[in-house]
Amino acid sequence: MGRPKGLLLLDGVPLLRAHVDAFRRAGLPVTVVLGSAASAHVATLPAGVHVVYNPRWHETDMAASAALALRDAGEVLLTPVDVPPARPETIARLLEGVGAAVPTWGGRPGHPIRLPAPHPAVRLETRVATARHVPVDDPDCVRNLNRPEDWATWLAERAARRA
Repeated sequence: MGRPKGLLLLDGVPLLRAHVDAFRRAGLPVTVVLGSAASAHVATLPAGVHVVYNPRWHETDMAASAALALRDAGEVLLTPVDVPPARPETIARLLEGVGAAVPTWGGRPGHPIRLPAPHPAVRLETRVATARHVPVDDPDCVRNLNRPEDWATWLAERAARRA
């Protein structure tokens, strides 16, 4: 992307903050794992957000950061920052029922994922593969925002849907 994804502006709000706000609107506590540009990301967060630092962010992957957040956690909704923030309806559907769940759109799994405690030391892919699939009316749940063109395309499609 060429810059920290969590600091990309969405409606004037950093993307990380938009994720946090989406979960907080659902009444959920929020933990954020930070590595690169940690101080700039922290500056975007509201009070009450628990921050965990991954000092090895530059040599590990997202799964290692997720493991840091999951270490002492109960049931969680887990999402990377480089996806669109979850819609309220998607969060509500994931919170229905029990157990691990993943939203799906068009048969494809997306984000966030719901993981009940305990959090065994297994790969996240394994837990997601066995999770209950929850169909949602949310094409954004399967979108990745990894490159500048992904971001620009999503913003344009989002604007068109709102028009």
